[in-house]
Amino acid sequence: MAPGRHSRKRHLPKRLVLTAATLTLAVGSLGGVVANFTDSQAAGPTPISTGQVHLVLGTPAGNHGSLTVGPVTNLAEGDTVSRVVQLTNNTSVGPAGSTGLAAVSGLTLQTSVAGANAGSDFVTDTTNGLHATVQACTVAPTETGGTTGPWTYTCPSGFTTVVNNVPLKTLNTTVQDITASAPIQGATVYYVVTVAVPSTYADSFAYNGGVCSTGGTPGVTEQLQNCALSVTYNFTATQRSGAAR
Repeated sequence: MAPGRHSRKRHLPKRLVLTAATLTLAVGSLGGVVANFTDSQAAGPTPISTGQVHLVLGTPAGNHGSLTVGPVTNLAEGDTVSRVVQLTNNTSVGPAGSTGLAAVSGLTLQTSVAGANAGSDFVTDTTNGLHATVQACTVAPTETGGTTGPWTYTCPSGFTTVVNNVPLKTLNTTVQDITASAPIQGATVYYVVTVAVPSTYADSFAYNGGVCSTGGTPGVTEQLQNCALSVTYNFTATQRSGAAR
């Protein structure tokens, strides 16, 4: 070392070494149970109920010629028999002002026949046998004939013919669609049913020994005298098609 020079120690800088430690947090389950946050809310309730398809049959107030009044006896060719029925639509499966019934065949009519000669030519002959006409009136028809009849009817608002002189055989085997005349829900329509014995040929009492015939030949062996039967008129209502409500 040269004289006159102070001796200096060289101090090397100390380096601070930091070791970063990673702290790992483990979220585990305690006792094997995992807890979840939950919430529950209820909406409603929405009231829901079903309606009904329901017809009510009766006789207009003050009228006497109900479909159940009878028997009608001693008919001859050319005779007619008229009866009235009141039909109320108590259906409740459609919007207000509608019938609640199907657009096609929503209201139908078909007959059924019973009695000793239900299968006779008087029923099955579509030309010479019984025929029926059904007319609809939106208000109660005016009845004449008093309490004993025979009864006839007029419609103040005008009749609408819904079944026009159809053979009884056809009414028995084929449903008649009278939907166009159906009343709206809560309303009433009145039907006059007229049954006629056609005047189509001379029916000799000698045919078939005077007994109401079955399977006879018109004008030869067919006998329409001495026939007895009863006719039931079946009105059927069918609900409208399903829709979004």
